[in-house]
Amino acid sequence: METLTVSLNKKKGGYGFNIKGGRDKPFREGDSSIYITRLRPGATAEKDGRLAPGDKILEINGNDVSDVTHSEALDLVRKTKGGKLTLLVQKRAIKFTEGEDGDDGLGVMSIQLHREKKGRGLGFNIRGGRDSPYVPEDPSIYVTRINSEGAAASDGRLSVGDKLLEINNVNVEDTTIDRAIDLIQSKKRLLLLVEKKALQRVVKTVREGAVDSVRGVENVIELYKDPEYGLGFNIRGGSDANYMRGHPGIFVTSIKPGGSADRDSRLKIGDRLLEINGVDVRSVPQDAAVQLVQRSVDKVTLLVEKDAEQLFKNSEFYSLSDFDEIDMSGEAGCFFRDQKRRIDFVLAYEEFDNEPASKETLRYRRRYMKNLQKSQLEFEEEQSPTKKGHLHFIKVHVPWEVMLFYAEELNFKGPLKARTEEKINWSERILKKFHLPNIFKDDVPDQPPNYFTATFQASKLQRFVGSDNPETYFKDTERTRVANEILETAVYGSRNKGEIGISRLVEEGVFTAAYPLHVGPAELPSDWNKAPDGPEERRLSQRQILKEYWARWGKWLKYQPLDHVREYFGEKIGIYFGWLGQYTAWLIPPSFVGLLVFLYGYLTIDSSQNTALEICNSANWTFVMCPLCEEELGCKAWDLKSSCSRARTSYLFDNPATVGYALFVAFWAVFFLEYWKRKEITLAYQWDVLGFEEEEERPRPTFAALAPAVERNPVTGLLEPHFPEEKRFPRIVSGIAIVICMVSLVVLFMVGVIVYKLLVIHPLYENPNFQEYASTIVSVTGSIMNLIIIMILSKVYEKLAYVLNHWEMHRTQTEYEDNLTFKVFVFQFMNFFASIFYIAFFKGKLVGYPGNYTKIFGLRTEQCSPGGCLMELAQQLSVIMIGKQVIGNVQEVLVPEIKKFMKKRKMGVTGNEVKPRWELDYDLLENEGLFGEYLEMVIQFGFVTIFVAAFPLAPFFALANNIFEIRIDSDKMVCDLRRPVAHRAQDIGIWFSMLSAIAKMAVISNAFLIAFTSQFLPKLLYRASISPDGSLHGYTNYSLAWAPPNSTSVPCRYIEFNNPDGSPSKFYWHLVTLKLGFVILFEHFVFSVSWLIDMLVPDIPAGLDQAIKREAYQAKQIMSDNHGLMGGLPSSDDYMLELET
Repeated sequence: METLTVSLNKKKGGYGFNIKGGRDKPFREGDSSIYITRLRPGATAEKDGRLAPGDKILEINGNDVSDVTHSEALDLVRKTKGGKLTLLVQKRAIKFTEGEDGDDGLGVMSIQLHREKKGRGLGFNIRGGRDSPYVPEDPSIYVTRINSEGAAASDGRLSVGDKLLEINNVNVEDTTIDRAIDLIQSKKRLLLLVEKKALQRVVKTVREGAVDSVRGVENVIELYKDPEYGLGFNIRGGSDANYMRGHPGIFVTSIKPGGSADRDSRLKIGDRLLEINGVDVRSVPQDAAVQLVQRSVDKVTLLVEKDAEQLFKNSEFYSLSDFDEIDMSGEAGCFFRDQKRRIDFVLAYEEFDNEPASKETLRYRRRYMKNLQKSQLEFEEEQSPTKKGHLHFIKVHVPWEVMLFYAEELNFKGPLKARTEEKINWSERILKKFHLPNIFKDDVPDQPPNYFTATFQASKLQRFVGSDNPETYFKDTERTRVANEILETAVYGSRNKGEIGISRLVEEGVFTAAYPLHVGPAELPSDWNKAPDGPEERRLSQRQILKEYWARWGKWLKYQPLDHVREYFGEKIGIYFGWLGQYTAWLIPPSFVGLLVFLYGYLTIDSSQNTALEICNSANWTFVMCPLCEEELGCKAWDLKSSCSRARTSYLFDNPATVGYALFVAFWAVFFLEYWKRKEITLAYQWDVLGFEEEEERPRPTFAALAPAVERNPVTGLLEPHFPEEKRFPRIVSGIAIVICMVSLVVLFMVGVIVYKLLVIHPLYENPNFQEYASTIVSVTGSIMNLIIIMILSKVYEKLAYVLNHWEMHRTQTEYEDNLTFKVFVFQFMNFFASIFYIAFFKGKLVGYPGNYTKIFGLRTEQCSPGGCLMELAQQLSVIMIGKQVIGNVQEVLVPEIKKFMKKRKMGVTGNEVKPRWELDYDLLENEGLFGEYLEMVIQFGFVTIFVAAFPLAPFFALANNIFEIRIDSDKMVCDLRRPVAHRAQDIGIWFSMLSAIAKMAVISNAFLIAFTSQFLPKLLYRASISPDGSLHGYTNYSLAWAPPNSTSVPCRYIEFNNPDGSPSKFYWHLVTLKLGFVILFEHFVFSVSWLIDMLVPDIPAGLDQAIKREAYQAKQIMSDNHGLMGGLPSSDDYMLELET
C-alpha cells in the first residue's frame, strides 16, 4: 500500500484531525495501530488535502507508533516543537466510515406532532443552522432540549440529539436557524423527518482522539493526612456523574483552609485527578475515587492534570456539552449535572458580543469568585446564547461541612421530636359546634411535618431527627439562607468602601441577578387529572401545591395553606399572609354593618331626618346666600336651592347611624389587634420562631462586613460586629431632617391644591351652566390632582428612604426594616392623609363672616358646601382609597406581564423554547420583598378606621380589594417572581405598632369628626333646646345667619350660628361645650373599654404557655450531656394540645 510523508504547520484552530487505536484501545481486535478517523472541516489537515479518514499513522515526528498507547500517540502530537508536525502514513489502510464502531439509536424516523391546546407548546429546543452552527462547520440542526410537559414529550418519539432532516417536507440540512423556526411555527401540525441520536454520534466523533485538545501540566503530589483536618480537599465527577457534562474526569472542587492540601499549596481547585496511589481514575465512578482516597492511611500520592477544568471550558468541545438528556426545566434542574448536589443559589451575568465588559467589572467578578472559593462553595457554570451575546449562569452549592458550620453560626433550629397538637381554626370551631359543614377547609396534600426544636449544635448532630441523611437534613430554604449569608459577606473590592456582597454587585451590574431556584414548574402536569388514585399517585412539588391550592382564584373561599407557604417561602412571608388573611376575614363584620348604615341612609334620605329637604322643597330664592368670593371679582349672591342635590346626597354619609358605627369600628379595631397578637404568637410557636429576635437573629451581612469594630453581645456573650453610636447618631439626625423636608413638601403640594381650588371655583360660579356643580367639580378634580401627586411622591420617597436607611447602619435585619418602615410610613401617612385631615378638621372652620372674612394670599379661605364638609370628605376618601386600590391592582397584574414581555423581547425568546430551571427563573421578575405589600395594607387600615364616620363603605371596599389582593399576591409569588431568600421572623414587626397607633388615632379622629364636622350634634342640640316639638323642622333656617348690615350689596345669609352683628350666638357656645364634652366622653369610654379588653384577653392562648415551657424542658433534656441517664421523656401523646388558629 502507498506510504506518504505529510508535514503540517499548526495554525489557528490546530492541526484538525482525530485519531483512534493504540495498544490499550485497539481500533480493531488484535490491531494496535493508530488510525486517522476524522478531519475537522476548514482546519489545517483538511485544507492540506493529503490525509483522509482510514489512513494509518506509522510515525509521528520520526517516532514509531506501531505499538504505543493511545495517549502516548496524542502526547507525541501535542509535544511537537515549533508547530511543524511530520507524519508517515499508510494511505487507505482501512475502509473507514463514521459511526462504524457501534453507535445505538441510529436511523431515520418520521414524526408528526400537534400543538397542545393549553399553551404548553411543542416543547423542544433546536440549535445549529448554516448561520450559527452548533457543531463547528456543521450546518445541521439538532434537538437539544425536550420539555417533559410539551407535545414532543407526550408523543415520546423525538429525543435530545436527533438531527432534523425535513420540516413539513422542506429539507433543512443546510438552512438557517430562523428559517427552521419559521417552518416549525407555520402550521399547527408539525411533520418532522429526523436522524435519531445523530448529535451524540457527532459529539463522540469530534471528541475522541482530537489531537488539538489542550492538556494541562501533569504533576505528582504527595499529601500527608492531618489528624484534625484530614487531606483537606473535596472531589467531584466521574463516569457515573459528570462534574462537567461530557467529561468523565474527577476534579478538585474545594480546598479546606488549614488542611494538608492548603498548606502544601500545589493542589488547586480545577485540577483533575488522573491517578490515586498509582490507580488510573480517568474514567471511574466518583465513589471508586473517593474510596481510593479514604483507604490511604497516612499519605496519598496523586497524579494531577493542572487547571484541567478551565482548559476544557476553553476548548471547542465544551460548547458541544450544552444539550440535556433529561428535562432540566423541572425538579431535575434544581441540581448539578450529577443530579446529587442541589443548586442553592444562582449567579447570572451577561456578555455582549459588541460590548466587552470593563476591566473593573472583570476584576470585581474574578476577585469575588476567588473569595467565594475560599468559603468552600462548589460551582458549576452554564451559558445560553442571547440576541446580543451570551448569558452565563454560575450554579452555587453549599457542601455538607459548610452547612454544619453555618447552621451553628446562624443559630439554626434542629428538629428533636414530632408535635401532636391539633390545629383548629376559630371558624372551624364555631361550625363544628353547630354541626355545620366547613366549606372553608381544603384537603391540601403533603402537610409539612411539625417538630419542636433546639438550637443546632454540630457536636450533637445525632440527636436531631433526620441527621443520618445529609442530602435531606437541611431544607432548601435553610440552604439558601446559608448561601445568601456567604454571598452577602464576600468581598470583591475595598472593604473600607463597602465593596462587599452580591447585592451591591448586582446594583453595579457586575452580575445581572442572584437568586435561589423555584422547585420545578408551577403548572400541574398535563395528565395530572388522569393520574391514578392511591399510594402510587404522583406527588406534586411544593410549588405546584401552592399554585393549585393557594394561588388560584377558585380557592378564594378556602383557608390559606400557611404551613406550606412557610415551608416554601419562609416564616417572614408566611406571617405576612397569615396577617393578611386574618385582617381580611375580620373585615367582614364592619363591611356588613357599614352596608347597613349606608342602606339606612339611603332608605331614610327622604325622611324628616334629612334637613336638606327643607332646601329642596323651598321656593326659589327663599334662602339668598352671600357671594362665595368678593363682589369686586364679579361674584354674586346665589340661591341655596341650587345646592339641593349635593345637600341631599350628603345625608348618606352624615346620618344618626354613623355615630354608632364609628363606636363599633373603634371596638372592632381593638379586638382585631388583640386577637392578632394571639394568632401571631401561635404561629411563632408552631414555626419555631419564638424568641428569634432576642436569641437567634444575627447581624445583617452588610452590617457585619462594613462595621469598623467588634463588641461582645450581652445576651449571647459572642463577639459581634459593632458600629459606634457616636457615628450613627449624626446619620440618624440627618435622616430625620430629610424626612421632615419631604413631609414639608407634602404640605406644600397640599397648599398648592387648595390654591388651585380657590382660583378655579370663582369662574365656575360665575358661569350659569356650571354654578350648580362648581363645588363638586372643584372637589373631584382637586382629589384627582392630589392622588396623582401622592403616587408620584410615594415612589420618589421610597427610593430615598432605602438609601438613608442603608447609610444609618442598623445592626439586624429587624432593626433595619423597622427603621425603614418608620421613615416611609410617617411620610406616606402624611402623603395620603394630609388633604383628608385638612378637609375633615380645618376646611370651613376659620372662614369668618361677610365683612370680616379670613384671607390667604388675598383670597378667601375655603368654606364647606351647604351639605357640610363631610360630603366632600367622603368624596376625597373614595377617590384616594378606591383609586389607589384600583391603580395598585392594575399595576400588580399588568406591570409584571409587561416586564416579562419586554424581557423576553430583549433576550430574543420564543414561546416554544424549552429552558432549564435556572434560565426560566432568570426570566422571572425580581422579588422586591413585602415592604410595599405591608405599607399598602396599613394605609388601607387607616382609611378603614380613621374616617369611618365619614365613609362607612370603606371596610366593604377594603374587603373586596383584599379578596383580590391575596390571590394576586400569591399568584405573583408563585408564578411571576423569583423565589426570595426564606428569611425568618417571629411577628409583623413595627407594623403592629403602626396599626395600634392608627387604631388609637381613629378613636380621637372619629370623635372630633362627629363633634366638629358632622351635623349630628348641632341637630341634636337644636331638637333638644330650640325645636318646639323636638323635630328638625326649621333647622336649615336656624343654621343660616344674616350678614351684618351694609356688609353686602343685598341682604344675604351664610352658614354659621352667629348673631346679626357677626358675633357667636348663645347657641354657638352651647354647641361648642357639647362638642368638647362629646369628644372627651367618646374617647374616654372607648379607651377605657379597650384597656379592659386588653387586660381580660390574654396574649397567649390557653394551653400554649404550658406547651412552650414543656417543650423547652424536653429540648433541654434531650440536648443535655446526661441524656439517657435519667430515663425516657414523657410521650408527646400524653399532652394533646388543641391550638386555635
